Parts: sequence; C-alpha cells; structure tokens
Amino acid sequence: KASITVFAALSLMLVAQLLFTLLEAARHYELQKVLYMNTDTVLESVFADYCSPLWETYKILGVRVDDTEGKLCFNNREAQLRGLTSDHLGSKEQKTLLSGMSLLTAEMTDARYDPYRLLTDQNGVVFQKAVCTYMKKNIAYEMAKSVYNHYEAVKEVKKDYKNPDEGIADAMDALKHPEKYETEGAGNSSSRQLKGEARQGDKTKKEDSGEKATPTENPLETVTEVKKEGVLSLVLPENTKVSGKSIIMEETVSHRSLEKGTMDSYVGTDWYQKVLFYQYLVNYLGNYVEKKQDRVLEYVLGGKRNDADNLKIVVSELLAMREPLNMASLTASSQRQSEAMALAVTLAGVSANPAVIEAVKYGILVAWAFAESVLDVRTLLSGGKITMIKSDADWTSNVHMIPELLSGWSVAKDCSQGLDYGQYAAILLLFHKGNTLAMRTMDVEEAYVQTQEGYENFQMDHVLCETELTATYEFQPVFLGFVSILENFSNGFRIQNHSGYSYFHGKEGM
Repeated sequence: KASITVFAALSLMLVAQLLFTLLEAARHYELQKVLYMNTDTVLESVFADYCSPLWETYKILGVRVDDTEGKLCFNNREAQLRGLTSDHLGSKEQKTLLSGMSLLTAEMTDARYDPYRLLTDQNGVVFQKAVCTYMKKNIAYEMAKSVYNHYEAVKEVKKDYKNPDEGIADAMDALKHPEKYETEGAGNSSSRQLKGEARQGDKTKKEDSGEKATPTENPLETVTEVKKEGVLSLVLPENTKVSGKSIIMEETVSHRSLEKGTMDSYVGTDWYQKVLFYQYLVNYLGNYVEKKQDRVLEYVLGGKRNDADNLKIVVSELLAMREPLNMASLTASSQRQSEAMALAVTLAGVSANPAVIEAVKYGILVAWAFAESVLDVRTLLSGGKITMIKSDADWTSNVHMIPELLSGWSVAKDCSQGLDYGQYAAILLLFHKGNTLAMRTMDVEEAYVQTQEGYENFQMDHVLCETELTATYEFQPVFLGFVSILENFSNGFRIQNHSGYSYFHGKEGM
C-alpha cells in the first residue's frame, strides 16, 4: 500500500523539475530588477565622491578619473563600481542556498564608462554649463536681467561715442591749424559776428585787468600728456604696490594640450547663461577690491602672466566704459555744455571760427569725460559706487580744474545707488568671449585645488561630469541544480545593464 509506481515517480520528478525551473525563472526576473537598481545606485555613489576642494570653494561638481601618476584613467572608478556591487549583492562564491546568503547574488564582471564628458570639453562650454547649473538655483532671474540690461545700455552708448581720442586730436589740430576750418564764402555773417565777439571779449578782458590776459590752461594738452603715462599711476595712490605674482602659462588649462571626452557636443549658450556664468566669476573669484585668495578676476579678464599687467588691462577697460557714459552725461547737461563752449571760445582765441569752436568744444567734452572717468575708477578701486549715467548732483569734476584733478588724488562722488567694482566687472565680462574666460577660470581653480593636500596632481581635464555606464553581471543558477536534465549546466547567466549620470541633469537611465 505504501508503494509508488515508476510512472508516478517519474511524474513527480518532472513536476519538481518544472517547479524548480519556475523558481529559477522568478529569481532571474527579480535579479534583473535588483541589478538594474544596483547599476543606478553604484553609479550615483561614484558621482557622490566628487572633488571636495573644487565644490567647497568654487561650487563645481566633478569626479576625478586619474591614476596615482596624474594620468586620465578609469580603472580606479571601475574597481569602485565592482567593490560597491560586491558589498550590495555579495560575490559569486556566495551562490548556494547552503551559504545562508541572499538568493539575489551576482558579481559585476565588467564596467565601462563610455561615452563620457570631461569638465574641460568644448573649449570651456561644458565648464560654463556646470556653472550655470549651480547659478540657476542661486541667483534670481531679475538680477541676471538687470546685469544684461546694463550691458546693453553700455553697448548702445558706446556706439554713439566711438574713438574719443580722435575728438581730442581733432580739437588740437583745429587750434594749431585753424585755416583748415575756414568757413567758405566771404559773406558768412555768423562767422564774422562770432569772431567779433571773441575779439571784443579779449580786448575788454585786457582793459579790465590793465595788463596782458593770462591764457587758460588747455585741458586738451593735459589729457593728451596724461594718456601717455601708465593708467595705474593715474588711478592708484602714489605708494600703492600691486602684487608681483606671476603664473607659468605653459602649464595652465588654457595653454596645454587637454584630454577629450567622447560625448556629443553641447549647443552654444544664450544671454541668460552668459550672465549667470559672468556673475559666478564675480561672486567666486577674488578681485582687487574684494580679495579672495588672489586677484584672479583680473587674470580672467586680462590673461597676462602677472597681476600688474592684468590690473592695467581691467583699468583701461573700465576707463573705456566710463568715458562714453560720462560723455552721455555731459551732452545731457545744458550747464556743462555751456561751460565747455565758453572754454572753447577762450582757447580758440581771436580766430573765433565756428567750425574750430565746435571741434574744440567736442574735444573739451571728451577730455572732461576722461578726467571724470579717472575719478570714477579711483572711487571704484577704493570700494565705492558709481552710477551709470550721472546727474548734475552726481558729477564731480570742474572743466577748469582738470590738470589739478588728474595730478592730485581727487575721487568721484560715491553714489549709493550706483554700481561697485564687481558689478562693473560683470558688465566688462560680457564684452569678452565666454570660452576664453572659462578656460582662464579653470586655470585659477586648478591652481587652487593643487595647493590642497592630496590633490597635488589634480587636473581639470581629468574631471568627469557626465557619463553613460555599461555594466556586465554574472551569476550562477541556484534551483537548476535540482533539475537533472540540466545537471551539466555550469556557464551561469550574464546580464548587461546601461545607466547614465550627469551633474547637469541627474540620473539618466538607459
């Protein structure tokens, strides 16, 4: 009665093998989901191991992918993925039920980061994108729009006042060679009237004083001579010393040959991204007024080896920005227009040619705008603020005191509602190419990180910011060992997963 037929025994064995096969299939299906999640998890763990000094100081996220000799290498990061997987899932030796380990055990046998993107790719475009990703969360859109509006205003004013030096040169030429400006036709009554007024005024002045009148000092000559001198001596106090630090250009990111990533290129940046990037430079790089580490913002703008040359370039650009803005202020003021005309008539002397007067008047306005700009830059470098277009109340200089103002140490009025040195620098940056500024910025950031312990071999072109990962897993069957028809099955299973991660977009599952 306890016997079982051969047919029944065979039937039970077949049913058992079917059940074990179904169990293995269920395990395989569940393991696929676990391995997919593991691929995402371990890749995120790798990207969590970012370069700390780069983030803490400059808010740039990036993973180092180099070896102990400082060469681009993914071996360490691939080994990190395999180690993390082993911690999560166990190794292939832990594959039997008797081991007491999870049934969801597998080993990552291969991991490839390809394609990938490095921080220095596209000649600075990727770096700008990294900056914008951070800045979008930390600067209001309205503020960015305000900076761009200031830039547009400066650009528009510059169109109306091109080549100011030519205005001074033309005025000097008109004074030396008035015959070139003679009005055609003998019957020009306005010319004769203006000449007569000038002669009469000159005669009355001499009679009132009882002696020969002293000529007015010519601001055109003063400004012409001053411009031949170095701009730093004009805007810095007499005993100011600029840092003598210099950089070895050949070793910088912007000058050496760089490693390249394998991902497709990004498209160019729009105005909003440009403003975000330039505002980042002002916020996170030191400058002459707000010192953080070194005066590196001037290097980013100038690109020269030493601090003095870079500051000279920035000062020259500030003067070139303020001159047309001050010219716009002068032309909008009827009072200062009259003062410039009176001085032009005085300097033109008895000739009183209307064409000469107009040329000299314009030259005086240009010289006056330059003098006011020098005072403006002095105020900015001392930490003050200057408004874009000045009202009469904001104006500082007197047209008759230009020589004294330039030779002494006068400064422009500090305007509480104006812009400071950093804000003017942000506008200046918009007149430069973003890629060039990005590469120089990476020069600065790389040099800083290399000063930190453990980062002596750090290089920006060995910093990973985006990648796609192909991970290969192998695992052995558990329940198929009870299936006699597969008793020689020993090759195991292999699964390949794809995932991706970017500091710009987060997880990018494939």
